[in-house]
Amino acid sequence: MFLPPSFAQTLRLECIRIDDYSNSHRWVSVPGKIVGTWCGSEATEVIDLVAGLQPSEMTRCFLPGYGIRAHGADHLLFEIAFCFQCHNALLLVPGPKGQRDLVGFNAESQCAQELLNRFRTF
Repeated sequence: MFLPPSFAQTLRLECIRIDDYSNSHRWVSVPGKIVGTWCGSEATEVIDLVAGLQPSEMTRCFLPGYGIRAHGADHLLFEIAFCFQCHNALLLVPGPKGQRDLVGFNAESQCAQELLNRFRTF
């Protein structure tokens, strides 16, 4: 899966449980409750899973249940919301030239299923 270049600076990931996915086309940040945090090697493992997601055909529902917020030493690097039903992920990168990309991923793959299992542990 496409990750912004800043992913290499990730020190901490927050796991977000998304309860309201309405107006996702207007999001500038992934809404929801922080349900857990990964730091250090755990954060690296989760980033590796995200990086390992293979492209897939996108469908339309986009009802994401989980997301991540990646933090560097002193600032937010990026956020991603994942819909495991339609195989879409919304990447949001803050900043003056911010980035917003909807990409397809294979939600049936081993990497995706492991990522979903990690989300569900919180």
